[in-house]
Amino acid sequence: MRILTHILTLATLLILSCATSYAQYVVDWAQTFGGDGWDEANTCLETRDGDFMVAGYAKFQERKLWVVKMRNDGKGRWGKTLDEYFSSGANSMIQDADSNIVITGYATRKREYQSNLLLMKMDTTGNILWQKTYGGEGDEEGYQVIQCRDGGYAIAGMTSSNPDIDPNWYIMKVDRNGNLLWDQQFGSSNDDRALGIAQTYDDGFVVTGYIGSTDGGQKLMSIVKLDADGTDEWSQWYYINNWCAGTSIIATRDSMIVAAGYTKAYTITDYDALIIKTDMNGDTLWTRTFGDEDWQEATGLIEAFDNTFVLSGFSASNKRDRSSFLMMKFDSRGNLMWDKAFKRKSQDYAKSIVETRDNGILLAGTTLSYGKGWDMAVLKMLPEERTELFFSFPSDSLSTTLRKTLNFEMCLNSFGVPLEVLVSVNGRVQIIDNDFQKISAEERKGGCDYPLAYSVNLKPGKNVIKVEVIDYKNYTFEKEIEVYRLPGYDFIR
Repeated sequence: MRILTHILTLATLLILSCATSYAQYVVDWAQTFGGDGWDEANTCLETRDGDFMVAGYAKFQERKLWVVKMRNDGKGRWGKTLDEYFSSGANSMIQDADSNIVITGYATRKREYQSNLLLMKMDTTGNILWQKTYGGEGDEEGYQVIQCRDGGYAIAGMTSSNPDIDPNWYIMKVDRNGNLLWDQQFGSSNDDRALGIAQTYDDGFVVTGYIGSTDGGQKLMSIVKLDADGTDEWSQWYYINNWCAGTSIIATRDSMIVAAGYTKAYTITDYDALIIKTDMNGDTLWTRTFGDEDWQEATGLIEAFDNTFVLSGFSASNKRDRSSFLMMKFDSRGNLMWDKAFKRKSQDYAKSIVETRDNGILLAGTTLSYGKGWDMAVLKMLPEERTELFFSFPSDSLSTTLRKTLNFEMCLNSFGVPLEVLVSVNGRVQIIDNDFQKISAEERKGGCDYPLAYSVNLKPGKNVIKVEVIDYKNYTFEKEIEVYRLPGYDFIR
């Protein structure tokens, strides 16, 4: 969070302003990483130390998994390639509860043609803690990894280690050390792939991807619900057009399911981005498509802090000689709120999206600048519209007071319910508040969502009052002020 502090005169208030966001976004910075070969970022995240990471591959002769860590301004800190395999790549990356980085993708050993699903864990300085591969006689690849509530990891991907040799959905669960707990295959005798996975409130999983069809090579978007042990509970196909696929899925805060992807009619050459919301039984609540005469695909999906859905993707000309990073934002009912294609004289494809702690957006993908080759591309967005959060103290708290008790008020304006407010005096916590009731529009006075009032005890002399707010994203921001309690009226002449 960006903190802006204004200290005015004794007759004024001290205000701490912290920005949160909604609606539109503007570019904060853009960065590329790459060399002379083909370099691509397939996944990104924000680390708990405030930095960003992207992962994908770097290719000169063969692909090598490549991870880059950068500062919050986009400047690189370090990069690491995985060199012990003939070929490798990263498709998904998370930071787990222990602050380590977990990556899934694929790896091919030297002189072997089959690729295995790769799962690896590293620390935030790039040291590999462990790496494991999973597979049979065919090919395997991991497309998304998540951490489960029990500390293990679940992966969605594909396997061709089956009698018909064609790719099938492959879902697996491992413990925190990468030991396999269970795995499942689903599919037909055609090309089937599981591309996204999320854990549900009952500790089960929802998975999306596509099921191939023998009818002209079409794809059908599908969602499968699994219980915590990997047993399938239900599956649904979604026929929006002749050809559609799910690329990303989330379990929403209202215990529903939202998936994103792409769709097209059989007689049309270009795709449209797709978003669909269902209940926990897979029954459709609403479906929306986004597109024009160009080619649009949705590649990533998040539920933002204001309960909207933000999609990453790309918009390409039908000749595919130009393409742009694409963002789309829908409200909880599926209404399009905002969309933006970041057009340049290049080919740009966004593959991943995360929401950052300042309520911005981080996009990662690949870019082709003509004459320079393919590079990893990262785009950081900030919210254009902001709502402010104010702490207001009486004017005498800026310098001196005669009172043993200091009364002050706070006004918290936030889309999400704050987790906790702590008020300490001279290093000792006097107030812990975690019971917040948002004021309705009818009751609101002065535009304050959460009006709060506190009293703290002061000792004679200097007092350091510190207010800490832990917001709904578990991010802490704070402010300290000094208040001098004078010994008595006889001190003042």
